[in-house]
Amino acid sequence: MHAVTQNALPKFVELGTGKIANLLSIFEAHSVACSKVLLLHDATTVRIGGQSILDMLNKKGIATFGHSIANSSDKDVNHVNRLLSKHQPDLVIGFGGGKVIDIAKISAAKNSIRFISIPTTLSNDGLASPVSVIKDANDIPISHITKPPYGVIIDVDIVKQAPLRHLMAGVGDLISNLSAVFDARLARQRHAEDVDENSLELAEAGGKKLLELQTRDINDPTFLSNLAQGLIKSGFSMCIYGTSRPASGSEHKISHSIDHYFPLSQGLHGEQVGIAAIFTMFLQKNKYLEKMKRLYKRIGFPAKLSYLGLSQEEFIQVVVNATKIRPERYTILEEIKPTAEDIQRALEQTQL
Repeated sequence: MHAVTQNALPKFVELGTGKIANLLSIFEAHSVACSKVLLLHDATTVRIGGQSILDMLNKKGIATFGHSIANSSDKDVNHVNRLLSKHQPDLVIGFGGGKVIDIAKISAAKNSIRFISIPTTLSNDGLASPVSVIKDANDIPISHITKPPYGVIIDVDIVKQAPLRHLMAGVGDLISNLSAVFDARLARQRHAEDVDENSLELAEAGGKKLLELQTRDINDPTFLSNLAQGLIKSGFSMCIYGTSRPASGSEHKISHSIDHYFPLSQGLHGEQVGIAAIFTMFLQKNKYLEKMKRLYKRIGFPAKLSYLGLSQEEFIQVVVNATKIRPERYTILEEIKPTAEDIQRALEQTQL
């Protein structure tokens, strides 16, 4: 059984320039009626557009209150739930990065309130997915299946202001789908899982498109637009299948293993899965590996273990233990069961 209703997709997606300035028109066009709104933001995003959204809605006569998110933990979710219980809004807007979107998404779902996702960066595919990543009491990120956003609004004028590192992380998260989809098809061949092909094609579409773009400038409008569209499609693939499986394979197991064994690693999620995908796609003999490496080189993606602060010995420990993560998901790691020696040889050949 999947944890969300299959085929439950956002009702609308708006992608382009000037979207924040036209927020009220977008709401009207998509019949988003509301009388009281909770806007979740962070200390930075309230300055780059959050306050203007609050002012715009208040001027329209919509009672609006904001709350700043500093972390995405169970404690933060509980605090937002108390706010929702107290104020009883009929719409939640998440205006920020992954932490803000994840808190807004899971809190709105728990309280059966519509949620609009307005990401301020393109760092991962959570902006349109039914997945929220929330840190537990041990500061370990845990994925929760919940409801997808009611609508997604991406203002290119806003996301192009995001730190370059966060956009790179979005590239890593999207490209890692090419590893995840390989694993899902392998699982289907081995009769370990029966993953829907439509969701897999949607999950890999954005990554395949990025591989063909020749621009070296990640802030190029065409590149940003394709990155946004790819992350949206990745989120949709999870909505259609009902879990994160189309976009989460061996590379995500390795990333979650890093989170578990080396929680002080400074890597963003997209950086971790993007680097891990070099290793897993090598093991898979994935046909997209060389194109992926050329893309990484072209845009300057940090494709080294040292960037994550991990030694080869630590990475070997991570991979050896990665199959303990979501053991029900069959991947290339379960297929070939690499030993420490195998992993060492693969690291030498991939020059990680």
